[in-house]
Amino acid sequence: MINDGSTDNSAKIAKQMGCRVISYKQSMGRGYARRTGVVEALTPFILFCDSSNIITSDFTEIALKQFRDIKVSACFGRILNHESLSDCLSEWRGQHLFHQSKKFRQDIHLVDCLITYTALLNREHVLNVGNFNPKLKQCEDQDMGRRLIENNFKIISDPQLVSYSLRHETLSSLFTRYRRWRSQNNDEKNIFSELFLDLKISYLIFLREDYNKKSYKLVIISLILPFFLFGQRLISLSRR
Repeated sequence: MINDGSTDNSAKIAKQMGCRVISYKQSMGRGYARRTGVVEALTPFILFCDSSNIITSDFTEIALKQFRDIKVSACFGRILNHESLSDCLSEWRGQHLFHQSKKFRQDIHLVDCLITYTALLNREHVLNVGNFNPKLKQCEDQDMGRRLIENNFKIISDPQLVSYSLRHETLSSLFTRYRRWRSQNNDEKNIFSELFLDLKISYLIFLREDYNKKSYKLVIISLILPFFLFGQRLISLSRR
C-alpha cells in the first residue's frame, strides 16, 4: 500500500491486515504514488480501483482473459452509481459523467484512452513505456494510456466489467471530478477559453438533456458548473 500523506487510519488498518505499507509524510500526488506502486508491486498484473468504488468478486477473473493477447496492456469497463445513491448530485454524475442513461457497447472493443477508476494493467508494459509520470497530480492515467498506445499496446473495454461508485459528492468535489475528467492533461492556461468551452458543453449538451428529462435540480447544477469552475481557476491562478 502506498500511503500518500493520508491523515486517516488507512496505513494503520493496512498494516493490521498484513499489507506492506510505504508512507509519505505529505501527499506527493497521484502520478508519484502510482509510479511507486508499480515499482514495488510483485505481481505481473496490477488492479487499480478507487477506494470509493466496489467491484464484483469475478472482476479480475474476467479481465485477465483479455491479456491472452500479449499486446493488451489494460482492461476496464464502465462505472455506475451504486443503487443506494439517490441524491441529485449522484444523479447528475450518473447522467453526465458516467453516462448511465446511454447505451453502452456490448462487445469487447479497443479504446483510445485509459481510465483507471477500476482497471487491470500489465505491469511490464507500464514499466516499458516509462511508468507513471511522477510530476502529474492528475490525468496521470490519460498520459499513461497515450504512451501505451503510441508504443503499439492495446487498451480494452469489456462490458462485463462494472464498478459501482459509493462516493457521496459535494458540489465542489463533483465539479472538480468533471474538470479532471475533461481536462485530458490540459494545462488550462487560458481561463476564458476554458469558460467558453464549459459554457458550450454545459448549456448545449447537459442542460438540453436535463430539460428533456424534466430534471430541474440537474438543470440548476448544469447552470452553475461553468462559473464554479471559472472561480476555481481564478483561485488557482492567484496562488501561483
